[in-house]
Amino acid sequence: MSISAKTMELLKIARCADVCDALDSMGLQDIYEMSVNMRPLFPGIRFCGLAHTEEWDYDDHRMGNMTYDEFDNLQYKPQSDGGHSAYLTPGVNNYGGASGDVYVIAAKGSRGGIMGSANGLWCMKEGVVGFVIDGTMRDSGEAILQKMPVFSTVRSYTHPNGRIRLKSDNKPVVCAGVLVNPGDVVIGDDDGVIVVPQNIADEVAVRAYKIQQKDRRDRRGLYEMRNMDFDETVELLPDID
Repeated sequence: MSISAKTMELLKIARCADVCDALDSMGLQDIYEMSVNMRPLFPGIRFCGLAHTEEWDYDDHRMGNMTYDEFDNLQYKPQSDGGHSAYLTPGVNNYGGASGDVYVIAAKGSRGGIMGSANGLWCMKEGVVGFVIDGTMRDSGEAILQKMPVFSTVRSYTHPNGRIRLKSDNKPVVCAGVLVNPGDVVIGDDDGVIVVPQNIADEVAVRAYKIQQKDRRDRRGLYEMRNMDFDETVELLPDID
């Protein structure tokens, strides 16, 4: 099921708070809000895109003592070839990114650092607009400098090899407590991450838009009462039916 361009346009305007209120109004309270442990890498991240999902599972393939050259040779080779790669699983795609996607990684909160500054840049080059990781982000300082739009439940310096391994690509996953299907809308802002299932996206988008318009009107009045200069958050949107 595809989501219309108009619905995506409305959802890209919405805050997570607007979407949450819209879902509440539809009897869907506390179902699609990710855990409060899912936090942004830095303030000001905002994205809205379609979910590309991956599931990762624990792995027990510890590296033994070896020379650096042996390590360099084996680190990213498949385990079937004597290597230690966490990313190469037979029959499972190693996702590289696509325009407009939010990369949703369900990794059970693992300490294995699936995303870092290098592979994150590669995905961004391919058009990924956001990263949502129930697990570990590493190289955090570099990723912040690169303005990688990442939410994660863990930050650490650990590599995934020997700790965790890719299990499935673009299949339904549970990420930070929420069922996410490929193609669902995923929205992130300073408050957290929320998911909009495809089959209700049109209705959620309209309700969230109206909720935000009402909030803008209310806060605009409060700005006037306090003699505050208007900013973009209180500029009124075009009304919709």
